[in-house]
Amino acid sequence: MMREARREQRQPDVSVIIAAYQAREFIETAIASVVAQQHQDFEIVVAPDEPDDYAFLAQCDPRIRLIAPVAAPTGPAKARNRATAAARGRFIAVLDADDCWSPNYLSRLLPLAERHGTAYGRTAITDWQGVELRSIPARDHQATIGFEEFAAAYGSLHGVTRLDPARQWQDLLAEDVLYDLESLALAGGAAPYAADAIYTLRIRQQSLSHSDHFIHRIDAGYEQLIALIRAGATAIAKPHFDAAAGVFHSWRRMNGRFATAWQADRSTEFHAFVAGLAGEPLGE
Repeated sequence: MMREARREQRQPDVSVIIAAYQAREFIETAIASVVAQQHQDFEIVVAPDEPDDYAFLAQCDPRIRLIAPVAAPTGPAKARNRATAAARGRFIAVLDADDCWSPNYLSRLLPLAERHGTAYGRTAITDWQGVELRSIPARDHQATIGFEEFAAAYGSLHGVTRLDPARQWQDLLAEDVLYDLESLALAGGAAPYAADAIYTLRIRQQSLSHSDHFIHRIDAGYEQLIALIRAGATAIAKPHFDAAAGVFHSWRRMNGRFATAWQADRSTEFHAFVAGLAGEPLGE
């Protein structure tokens, strides 16, 4: 009995954080990609952001821990904060409920994060049928990840980072990008990168990039992020203010170009549009 109790209390290497909202149809695919990892010392912490308790997931793997559901949606940042507060791992890795990982994701990134505090893999952005729209960073990128790579990403870069219970996702636009920029800054402005550790980000037709909200309000969101960074209201220290703010300045310029194209053709998809501009300067 004592041996069993010690096993239950053992700290896992990684807590996989999943915020779940209207995800019953596809979250099991995300879970399956974690269960299939070569590195098996993890827990999966699912935070429902709706009244649905996702109890059916308990049958998928004993390492799944379900946070209590909420009466009404609170947004991904607060859901991730609930999951992080319950996490027991030494490191955390965020996985959206409609995305998935390559089987070597944790085995490649965890040793790098052990040495540097955080590490990033490649993001493959695909449509719902699995056709790749673009890669973040480019497929041939082999160096470390820094603010320059984020500035040219126009989408999320994901990885594994050391768990700090004091850190929070801020409840605002692009909170996941801000959190990753904070992790990068805490690592000194550069972090190791493994191109073969792949995070597959699957684009749904009802995604943010197909809405008026994305087109007309995202500029204000980026300005808010820039102001927070420069005010010292994030975990990004002053030596990295310019580089971190520059990420969102770059993203704002890209959004302006996309807005023009989208107004001309409402079928234009953001990531396909960005892929078509690869290598072109954005201007100031």
